[in-house]
Amino acid sequence: SFTTSNDLSLDGNYNTITWTTALGDRVAVYKENNGVYGYIGATEGASFKDQNILEDLTNTPPKAQNPFAAAGDYPSTLGFHEQRLFFGRSRNHPNGVWATQTADFENMDYSSPAKGDDALSFAIVGKKVNAINSLVSSSSLLALTSDSVVSVTGGTDNAIGPDGHILPKKQSGYRGSTRVSAQEIDEVVFYEPKRGKGVRALNYTFEIDGYRSDDVSLFSSHYFEDDEIVRWAYQADPYSCMWVVMASGKLLCFTWERSQEVWGWTENVTDGLYEDVAVIDENGESRVYVIVRRTIAGVERRFYERMSLSPQSKDDLTTVCPLDCSVYYNYETPQDYVEGLYYLEGATVRAYADGFEYPDLTVVGGRVTLPVEATEVFVGLPFECSITTLPMPLASDKGAAHTNRQTGRSLVLRTLNSRGLEARISGTSDEFWEPLPERDGADAPSDIPARGVKDFEVPLSAHWEDGTRYDIRQARSMPAHILALFPEPDVSDR
Repeated sequence: SFTTSNDLSLDGNYNTITWTTALGDRVAVYKENNGVYGYIGATEGASFKDQNILEDLTNTPPKAQNPFAAAGDYPSTLGFHEQRLFFGRSRNHPNGVWATQTADFENMDYSSPAKGDDALSFAIVGKKVNAINSLVSSSSLLALTSDSVVSVTGGTDNAIGPDGHILPKKQSGYRGSTRVSAQEIDEVVFYEPKRGKGVRALNYTFEIDGYRSDDVSLFSSHYFEDDEIVRWAYQADPYSCMWVVMASGKLLCFTWERSQEVWGWTENVTDGLYEDVAVIDENGESRVYVIVRRTIAGVERRFYERMSLSPQSKDDLTTVCPLDCSVYYNYETPQDYVEGLYYLEGATVRAYADGFEYPDLTVVGGRVTLPVEATEVFVGLPFECSITTLPMPLASDKGAAHTNRQTGRSLVLRTLNSRGLEARISGTSDEFWEPLPERDGADAPSDIPARGVKDFEVPLSAHWEDGTRYDIRQARSMPAHILALFPEPDVSDR
C-alpha cells in the first residue's frame, strides 16, 4: 500500500502512484476510507493518477485464502458446475463444499462485501453426517452423500454464488451413495447406493419437481450379490454402454438407450481378473481400455488392453478382432508364423487369419506357426459368448400354456455381419448344438460370407420341458451380432 498527503478537494490537485516492479498485466487500485478500501480504477502501466476519484466501497480488494492448506483439509471429491470447480469432503469437514472463482479454477479469493464471481463455501447439514461422495453437474448441482442426495441451487436466477442464496434441498429416499463417482448420461445420473446393491438412476421429473431414483439393476441383481463396483466408464459410441469393473474381477456392460427406453446388463468374463477401465475418444469413436490381471504359464502379469472396434465399424470382416489379449499384424507378404508373442509365452492361443480361425496354437520362443500363410492375422486368447433366452409366455386354444410342457422345432436368427454361431434348446447336452449356416447361395465355400443382415433357420432337436428356452453361443473366434430371434415352439396339451 502507498500513503500520500495532499488536499484533493482543491481543483487541479492530484496524486500519482508509481511503482517500479512488475505487478501484472493489469493492476487494480483501491483507496482507503475509514479503514475500508474501495476501487478507484485500474491501469496496465507502471503508474496511476488519482484526481480525487470517489472510491467504490462495494468493490473491495480480494482476500486470498487457501482452505486446503493443511493435512486434514485436503478435499477428496471434485466436479465442475456453472464454470466453477467444486471440491467436497475433507477429513476435518466431511460435509463441506468449496468452489473456486468463476472460470478461474485455481483462485479461491473472496471479497467483502461479496462479489458474484467470488469463491464460496457451504456445508450440507442433516440429521446425520452427510459426507460428500460425489458432485455432479445436472440441472442443479447434485451432492451425493453417504446419507442422501441433495440438489443445490442458487437464488432467483438459480445460479450458485456467494452474493445470493445457496439452497441445498434433500431429495428423499435415495439410500445414500458410495465413494464410486457418479456418472451422468443423457441428463440421468447413475450411482451405486450405499444401502443396498446394484445401480440406481436419478432423473428430474416435473410431476414431483425433483429427482426420482429408479433401480436399473432390478432384473440383474444377481450380478451384484456379494460384490461391489470398483470403477466404471461410459462409452458413447458406437453403442451407449457403461463398462463396470467389479471387486470380484468381473466386467459388466450396461447398455442404455434412453430414447428407446431400453437397458440391460451383460457379464464379461476373461481368462483373468479385470481391475480398471477407462474410455478415451479416438478418431471419432469411444475406445475402451482395461487393466487385466492374468496368469500366463504360471506367471502373474497385468495387461493394458484396448477393446477392438465393433464389426459395424469395419468394412472388412478379416480385420475384426475376436480375441482377448491379442496382437494384430498386417503383412505385405503372406506369412505362416507370428513373432513377438513373448508376453504369451507357454500359453495356448488362437489365431484369426484372413477371416478364418486356427485354434490350439502354443507360443514357444515368442512365436506361433500358422497352418496357412496369411496377411491379416490376430493372435490371442479365445473366449466364448453365450445367450440364454427367458421362457416364453405361450398360449394355446385352451388359454394360457405357461404350465404346459413345451419344445422348439426350430429357431430363426436375424444376424448382422456374423459367423460361427450355434443354437440349441436349453437343457440338452453339447451334442445337440446346431451350427448356424454361414453362407447363402451367393457365397462360395472358400469365400468369407458377405456382410449384411441375414436370416438363418436352425432346426433343433426336440426337448420337452415346462418352459422352452434357447441357448445361442459363439465358441469360435469370429464376429457375431444378433439382431432378433424368431422361435417356433410346440406346446403340449398338458
